[in-house]
Amino acid sequence: MTMKMIFPFTTPELPPLEQIGGKALSLMTMTQAGMPVPPGFVLAVDFFAPWLAALQATAAWNTAQTATADGLGEATRALQAACCALTFDQEQQKALESALAAFQVAYGSTFYAVRSSSPEEDLDSASFAGGYETTLGVTAQTLEAAIRHSFASTFAERVFVYKKEHGLATRQPRIAVIVQQQIDADTAGVAFSLNPLNNCYDEAVINANDGLGESVVAGAVEPDVFVVDKLTRAILDTKVGGKEVVIRLNRAGGTMQTMRPRAAQPCLTPAQVTELSDMVNRVEAYDRHPVDIEWAFAQGKLYLLQVRPITTYLPLPEEMRTAPGAPKRLYANSTLIEQGMQEPLSVLGTDFLGYVLNKVGGPVAEGVIGPEGVTFTAGGGYYMNISYALMMGMRGAALAPGSFGDPRVTAILDSLDLRQYLDGELPAALKARRGKMLFKMLPMVKAALEAYLRPEHTLARYQSALPEENRRLERLSGAGLSLRAQAIALTDRLEFFYGDYGIPMILAGQLAQQRLRRLFKQKDDQTRDHLIALGVALPGNKTTEMGELMYTLASLSDIKRYDNAADFLAALERGALSPEFMRHWSRFMDEFGARCPAEIDPATPRPREQPARLFEQLKGMSLAAGETLFEKAYAKRETAYHALHDLALRKGQRKARTLARYYKTWVTLGGYRETPKHYVIKVVDLFRRRALAVAQTFVAEGRLDHPEQIFALTLADIDQARTDLTFDLRALARERTALLDKIRKSRLVARIIDSRGKIYYPPRQAAADGELSGVPISPGVVQGRVKVLHNAAEKQLHPGEILVARATDPGWTPLFINAKGIILEIGGALQHGAVVAREYGIPCVSGVDDVTSLLQDGQWVEVDGSNGIVRIVEDVG
Repeated sequence: MTMKMIFPFTTPELPPLEQIGGKALSLMTMTQAGMPVPPGFVLAVDFFAPWLAALQATAAWNTAQTATADGLGEATRALQAACCALTFDQEQQKALESALAAFQVAYGSTFYAVRSSSPEEDLDSASFAGGYETTLGVTAQTLEAAIRHSFASTFAERVFVYKKEHGLATRQPRIAVIVQQQIDADTAGVAFSLNPLNNCYDEAVINANDGLGESVVAGAVEPDVFVVDKLTRAILDTKVGGKEVVIRLNRAGGTMQTMRPRAAQPCLTPAQVTELSDMVNRVEAYDRHPVDIEWAFAQGKLYLLQVRPITTYLPLPEEMRTAPGAPKRLYANSTLIEQGMQEPLSVLGTDFLGYVLNKVGGPVAEGVIGPEGVTFTAGGGYYMNISYALMMGMRGAALAPGSFGDPRVTAILDSLDLRQYLDGELPAALKARRGKMLFKMLPMVKAALEAYLRPEHTLARYQSALPEENRRLERLSGAGLSLRAQAIALTDRLEFFYGDYGIPMILAGQLAQQRLRRLFKQKDDQTRDHLIALGVALPGNKTTEMGELMYTLASLSDIKRYDNAADFLAALERGALSPEFMRHWSRFMDEFGARCPAEIDPATPRPREQPARLFEQLKGMSLAAGETLFEKAYAKRETAYHALHDLALRKGQRKARTLARYYKTWVTLGGYRETPKHYVIKVVDLFRRRALAVAQTFVAEGRLDHPEQIFALTLADIDQARTDLTFDLRALARERTALLDKIRKSRLVARIIDSRGKIYYPPRQAAADGELSGVPISPGVVQGRVKVLHNAAEKQLHPGEILVARATDPGWTPLFINAKGIILEIGGALQHGAVVAREYGIPCVSGVDDVTSLLQDGQWVEVDGSNGIVRIVEDVG
């Protein structure tokens, strides 16, 4: 071994990450940048090669590599125990003594901080903060033990679990160890270059305590918290923590912890807060990404102890960001609010969605959709630019219907001073459109009024024209067209389903519904529930039709006869299923074979491609078959109508006739709200098939690894690649998906976010002990055991259980069949999950913040869908 396996922080040429790890590389980079980093040196990965070889020869090594989740803890403890026998060989000892002697001559240190620095730690993709061990107050005599302690932490159970979750190998562990001058801190802590509580890029947050920063890092104390405006350097907020625990350096080596009364004063002066904020800003600017740092003040001097990238923040696409200090914009995440989608769409899906949006908004949307528009696609979703909408006089409106149907969104906007987002100018294209909006709306308003006044006539015309429109859609050929041209041709067909009939029928139905509600101005709880129940089991609702057809299939003996998908599919292949089943199965595949969770993204595989998954859904639904769910829902609507009719009669025959007229329009057209979306999904499915056909060519040419990789590219990428054989599609796919990968890993969800990354949350609602407060969506009161699902395929929902989810889309329909009640974090009365809950007559509460974390499987709860309350009746034992 040579001295090259030990690198001082002042090494002119930075060693590779693979040798010194992310933490050491960051400290060396900051040293070169002139930051106040305490001096130190790094024992590189190769320094520990003898130790690693010795461990790999033990029985404990193989046991840990093959251990199951249940046995992993015991196996890793045995492996760490084997580390205790490790000692430096002659070459290691000589190299370390030489490095330490040179360090003491240069800096005169007597105490050291020993920290891990793994190549898999402190990276943009995975920070793994706190994963490995640090020892403070180390002396020359205890240095070997401290180094061994950091090395052994590589084999801790938490490290194995973390690596597996992030797809990192456990058989080739790599660890470097930092030996750094120990700072005897007067005050210390951590600082973030963005606000981790609200994601705001313009706010720095500092946590501080007296003594060493270990008390803050370990979470052993309630620290002082300072929030600083990075642009003005103003301290926006100061919260004095208790700071009852203080850790200080022990003069004999190590550290000592003391307790004290709760502190009344902050441990940093305003000047120190400003100095610290300036430093974290400089580090962020140098690293070019948000960071968190560990810092210390000692004898009035500020030191930078560690730097890590923040990996849990929500990044904004470049086109959504405004520069620091420039006029800000406010956005609504319509993909989440309206579609219930928590994960970002694929790159190609996002691109294609822009073409869809240009058609579904009708003539009103022409010229106002796109990067400089009111509605736009970016970063795996589609958004509404609330700032532009307000500037155009569109307060409360949304080009994506339903975006503001979520009461939590309304609550957020009502709590904001929106004037801060109305500076600056409208883009020229929107200015030109502003005066023409009303004129463009007139034909649609006329069609909606005609549908309202003559609902049966409008519906008959629609149903008469529908078969030919479907045939035209299916016959649309992409021969000789670029994929972009095919996208345009496919989405052009949506004009019939939206502009010609869909939006007018929806508006007419909503007008009838509003008038129904206005007939009963003084509404008691029962009358309100009856009015909501008028939306149950409406004819024409495609999502309900899909559920009914699945319910029919699940009720047949063909599903119940087979225990697994393989046997069922074999029987399907050889034609061994009943004619009745095959008739319903074929109809389902023809009409609903494209419907699934995350269905708006063409990257999502369809049920017709995965019949085994459909079988599993039907198998789960078969447990509830026979309960006549849909018949009960229809009866519930009719009962509600007759009850309201009786109330109206008490006011006179005229009011009863008015009720009957409004109800007729509502029943005729109200169920068609979901129909245009159904045909959007058909178009998405057709586009998916076209894209995969192109992908097969790329795979055959060796330019893609598998067909699904095409969804990591844009339409322009694909069309250019078809004519340019030198186009590197694999490299481009990695580049295009980098941002989406970061968004997925952040796990943050934003209904409303501004152009400086600030996420706005709904004001907290007061709730009684043992209760969670939300928004009433579908009336009724039921009790059952909780089943928390983060995606529709995560686990089976059994009949009688309460479905708890962050949000849902129509692809969750099979789960609704078994659900006794539904609790959602996100979604208003017009969100798809809410619509389906009402259609099926299932009590539903939405807008319950953090409910997927607050509730857990097995809890017995009561869902009061009439009042928006969830009561915890019995916790898990």
